[in-house]
Amino acid sequence: MKIAPREYQQSIAESAMKKGNTLIVLPTGLGKTLIAAIVIEKFLKDGKRALMLAPTRPLVEQHLKRLKEYLDIEPNEVIAVTGEISPYHRRQLYKNKDIKIVVSTPQCINNDMQVWDGVVEQFSVIIFDEAHRSVGKYAYTHIAEFAQHAGQLIIGLTASPGGRAEKVNEIMQSLFIDNVEIRTDTEADVSKYVQPLDLKWDYVDLSPGIRDARAVIDELLDAKIETMKAFGIQISRHSSRGRLSEIFRSLVQHHNMAALGNFSVLYNAFHAAEVLETEGPYALGKFVENMHERKKRVDWHLVKAVNMSKDLEHPKMKRLRELVKERKGKKLIIFAQYRDQVQHIVDVLNADGFSAKRFLGKKQGSSKEQRETIQEFGEDKFNILVASSIGEEGIDIPSADTAIFYEPVPSEIRSIQRRGRVGRLKGGEVVILVTTGTRDEAFKWIAVSRERKMHKIIRGIKEGQKTQEKPEKKKKKHKRSDGREKGQETLSDFL
Repeated sequence: MKIAPREYQQSIAESAMKKGNTLIVLPTGLGKTLIAAIVIEKFLKDGKRALMLAPTRPLVEQHLKRLKEYLDIEPNEVIAVTGEISPYHRRQLYKNKDIKIVVSTPQCINNDMQVWDGVVEQFSVIIFDEAHRSVGKYAYTHIAEFAQHAGQLIIGLTASPGGRAEKVNEIMQSLFIDNVEIRTDTEADVSKYVQPLDLKWDYVDLSPGIRDARAVIDELLDAKIETMKAFGIQISRHSSRGRLSEIFRSLVQHHNMAALGNFSVLYNAFHAAEVLETEGPYALGKFVENMHERKKRVDWHLVKAVNMSKDLEHPKMKRLRELVKERKGKKLIIFAQYRDQVQHIVDVLNADGFSAKRFLGKKQGSSKEQRETIQEFGEDKFNILVASSIGEEGIDIPSADTAIFYEPVPSEIRSIQRRGRVGRLKGGEVVILVTTGTRDEAFKWIAVSRERKMHKIIRGIKEGQKTQEKPEKKKKKHKRSDGREKGQETLSDFL
């Protein structure tokens, strides 16, 4: 090992090697990858091989770099395997015993498992980074099933397992894990490594013109809410997306096509109202434009709202300019929910004389573009990185001083991930823009509440492990059940 591990890192790694399949929960920036490297090193010394999985290609590239920095191995003994490599060559790489560590996306490995036998069996330990994704039909769950049957050691890494006990239990069950190693940022052996983080909520008021445009969308919402009541379905303007998804699944299950037609209009109005009040007129215009391109039905209320607001700017944009100007010379990362809004923010800031560049997922930007963007940000070729959700998970953004959330997100996991992009090597700042009297405020409190619950769950697991006796027992196999049928339609597919 080229890097001397901290005491807690060594302790966690030893626990995983002693107790078997382990979920490691550790705050962002405290070295989960180094813990994985300690475990991997033990297997390499025994002549065995390791597989490390990460959800995105930028994360794969990052882990590849880190493992080369941490482990005393030849550079060609650890490689990245992605869809950019041909299937034939991927198969040869899996079989090549000279390659000690493969780093890949779960989608790539899962696809190859469908074609060839023995892909996972080539490795003795599998690391699942961002393990909170191990739910439902995500590729991690399928890979873990094969790994469990083949007897490999499974290690899950996450900074935020979720704010519901059933979610944490599902992660553990999907990865066949009994042992959990948890450290919080207040514990003595960890706290001295935690950098200070200054978090601020920055409020703006919705402008009268945007309020008027939202009122037009609300008219459509109210009309469709009444229509759904006639079908015996209770919905309100404040219903959650989870509630809407439940209704959609029920309508599909019962083949209620008349209600489904009205529901799709209601859902689009619901989304349009959210986009307008939390993102702005530009994002609303792009949403309606995309509906036209996909030949979806566009209600006249939405067209009217676009026309009423198209020359207006959301007050967040003015405030964002002010925040950026106040932090002249600092490196900033700005998060926005939607890719169209990401590009709009980049265009606005660059037009004002700032130096900004977008960072989007693989559907909007190539892996090469992603790598170049991170590299250029680290080399100070520009100082403002504007990112969609691709920038939230695990990406080591080089030396960012401040993170600005264009909107709160109603997810404790995503909120924690966003904050974790700053304050890794030095103190950082997080500013979250909130529009008063809108869904922004609801999303803020949802995320705060769920994060508190998550910490309570983590403390409960930790205390339970301290007091629970762990007698020797045979390793049991879990049967996964996500409650969904193969091929079941989704709300986004329908709409």
